[in-house]
Amino acid sequence: MNDNLKGILAVLSCSTVFVVSDAIVKLVSASLPVSEIIFLRGLMATVMLAAGTMGLGYMRPLAVLLEPLMLARIVAAAGASTLVVCSLRDLPLANVNAVMQMTPLAVTAGAAIVYRERVGPSRWLAAIAGFVGVLLIVKPTSGVFGWAAYTVLLALVFTTTRDLTTRGLSRDIPSMFVGAASAAAITLSGLLVSPLDAPWTMPSPQAWKLMAFSAACLFAGNTLLVMSLRTGEIGVVAPFRYAPVPLSIFLGYAWWGDIPDGIAIAGIFLVLAAGLSLLYTERLTLLSKSPRSERAS
Repeated sequence: MNDNLKGILAVLSCSTVFVVSDAIVKLVSASLPVSEIIFLRGLMATVMLAAGTMGLGYMRPLAVLLEPLMLARIVAAAGASTLVVCSLRDLPLANVNAVMQMTPLAVTAGAAIVYRERVGPSRWLAAIAGFVGVLLIVKPTSGVFGWAAYTVLLALVFTTTRDLTTRGLSRDIPSMFVGAASAAAITLSGLLVSPLDAPWTMPSPQAWKLMAFSAACLFAGNTLLVMSLRTGEIGVVAPFRYAPVPLSIFLGYAWWGDIPDGIAIAGIFLVLAAGLSLLYTERLTLLSKSPRSERAS
């Protein structure tokens, strides 16, 4: 099995477990407060990631967590996860998942501002088209989804910040250590928002099982995500990250009877088209810089 095929399988698996995790959260949110779900799922994921970090020798001094970029990354990860869980309670699964697919486009635009990276007209156009698609999906001014529409948009801001700060972290810091620290911060965020939420209740045995499975999905998803980013050519592997969109539409219909309306479908396709066009542009850029291209010139 070559590296490209390994990378494709990793990103497909990663995307699938993340969607399943979100679907389970939405399912459990019908019987438990959001803050309780965030705390309990985060606690279980933290234990799993911490065990993996220590077992593989990836621990680093805790002082690393106070470095500005690391601290910003942890806070952004906690905010993103909290807001995504909140939005899943009130929005269709497919809508939330499609909005989150805007993150790579937003990171491209953000990198031009924060890191002064060169972003050409085609990349800016893709980012703008993706943002228009997001607005079509959530329709924030229509009042259809109320405050949940603004919640998922704010979640997008946090996911973009999370990924931008991750790019600036030292490569000496293992990804699993970052993941464990972020999971701990997410757990803490559940406690912080609990005063604003409904009183906590004792989860049923079924709810415990579902949250444990969701936490395991987070652990597996984060591990597979790192693998997918480090294996194979980005231009070949990255397009498969959009595979969860059809899966989220199917699960939304099968479990809740949700069917995106025509405007939302148009927005989903616009986000997908923008993301794929950006990946195509990146692939052309990589090919132009390859040694073979240099020899041919």
